[in-house]
Parts: sequence; structure tokens; C-alpha cells
Amino acid sequence: MKLSQYVVFFSEVTPNIDLLGGKGSNLIKLIKIGVRVPSGFIINTKSYKKFLEESKYSNQLMKLLSKQFHLKEILQYSIKIRDLILKSKIPKKIIDEIRVAFDKIKGKIGSKISFAVRSSATIEDSKKFSFAGQADTYLHNNNIHDIIASLKNCWLSLFSPQSLLYILQMRKKGLNISLSDIHMAVIVQQMVNSQISGVFFTANVINNDSNQMLINSAWGLGDTIADDLIIPDTIIIKKKKFEIIKRIIGKKEKKSIKNPEGPYTILIETDPQSRTVCSINEKQLRQLHNLGLKIENAFNLPQDIEWAIENDKIYILQSRPITTLKK
Repeated sequence: MKLSQYVVFFSEVTPNIDLLGGKGSNLIKLIKIGVRVPSGFIINTKSYKKFLEESKYSNQLMKLLSKQFHLKEILQYSIKIRDLILKSKIPKKIIDEIRVAFDKIKGKIGSKISFAVRSSATIEDSKKFSFAGQADTYLHNNNIHDIIASLKNCWLSLFSPQSLLYILQMRKKGLNISLSDIHMAVIVQQMVNSQISGVFFTANVINNDSNQMLINSAWGLGDTIADDLIIPDTIIIKKKKFEIIKRIIGKKEKKSIKNPEGPYTILIETDPQSRTVCSINEKQLRQLHNLGLKIENAFNLPQDIEWAIENDKIYILQSRPITTLKK
């Protein structure tokens, strides 16, 4: 079944940054090269445009988005835009399409699954822009109401003070970016209930060595690493031929798990024994190494990869170019 213009399943589309945003477009490319990616759908950029157009505050929003804002006014500017978005209703047509997609994927995979809702802006995860950590992700959305709330929160995150500051920094580097030119798709993806998760750089971002790979790993879900809540395990391996160069055991004092009483996640203490051992074994490291080579080759650039392991299966959640390497 093919949905209408606002929601598309992963299997229905080809990579397209304008429609799917940077993260969404990269995700589809991963699927096309045969990488294991959790199932899902994308609420595309047309839905974001439709939301702005149909808002009863549309004129005010369009004026604000086309305005050239400055550093000293970022906080007030952010508050004004976010307030108008919060007060605006998501069009029924978009909600209806999300509900159809949600029901279909639940029927196919199982009623007990939950979803990660991830932002995918058109300036996100591209060769020129990182935007990593600026827009938001919401884990373990259990029902349609959680997903709708997270959708609006993802749109809101485009106008957080930190996002606006990033855009100002890009302008200082000579890139002419207007908020009215940036659009956001939102990815709704089956949650991986990971026992182990982390990030994987196909070049060593610590010493700028493109002949090494660097892996951060921890118990539970990966938001502890993404949000700098713990010290993860760090493993450095050779790129051309698998060999562990260094293994540093992180403290891993806490781990992130599904909230048993509702949506999203909670932090719990890691048991003492798990803190003292590496969270990822050599077999899994070899598998990640091979995946890293495959993904870097497909994108033709060193990659920053988010991964998760559930029941010894590795899932790739997203991949973006590393933009911090010095040439």
C-alpha cells in the first residue's frame, strides 16, 4: 500500500535530501546497500511545509523565518517561533497518514513494538553540514499520540537556541542559510531494544588518523553516549586489516533503558561487574569493522555511524559524514 504525499515507508523511496532530509536520505541509502536498518517510515518535508502554511500564525511565522536574526536576539527569537509552532495545529491529513502508517507497521511487525522519532533536516548530516546534536530524537514512543507529540517536538528543535547558534556559525563561514530555506522531515523507526549500543567513526577523530577506526560502546541504549551522560568504552582498531590497537574500559556508571511506565527512556545504575568489562566483544568488533568499510565505501567519505546490538544482531540506526577531520 502506497501512502499519500506526506508519509512514505522506507521501502517506497530513494535517497532525496530535499524530501527526506539528510538523515532520512542517508538511511535509505544504507537500506539500498543491504545494511540492516530497523523498519519504519518518514514524515517528509512536505508535511512540515504544509504545517507552516496551514497554521493560523502562518504570516507571522513566515516573517520570522525570513528575518536575518543576530546573536544578541537568539533567545527571544527562538521563544517567539517556538511559541507560534506550539500553538499551531498539525493538519488532520498529516495525522491521518501517520495513523495509517503506524497501524500498518504495527500489524506487520507486532503490536508491542515502540518507535524512535528522529529529526532529519535538509541541512542535517550532509557533506557541508553536521547539525549533529542540534535537532532532537525521542526514543520509545509507544503509541500514535507519543509520535504526534514527538513530531512537533522535532520541528520545534530546529529553532532551539543551540540550533540557531549553529546556523549563525555557518553564516560566519560564508554559507548563506535562511531559516525559510530549511525544512525538516521526521523519521519514525522501530526501536531496537539494544543490550549494547554506541557510535562508530570510520576514521579516528581523536588523532585525525584515517587509517584507524574508533568505536564508543556502552550497555543499554545509545542516548547515554549521544548526550555525554557516561564515559563509554573506547576501542581503536586498524582500518585496512582488523586489529585492535587500544581498548579503554569506560566507567559506564549508568545505562539507558525503556521507561516501564510510559514513553521515552530512563537511566538506571549499571551493575558493578558490568562497569569493569568491555561492553562489546571481538566478534562484534569484527562485524562493525566490516560494516564500517562497506558504509564508508558507499558514501565515499569517512562516516560517523550510530549502531545498536539486540540479541547479537547489529542494526545501523544512522550514518553521517565526519565533518571535523582536518585535511
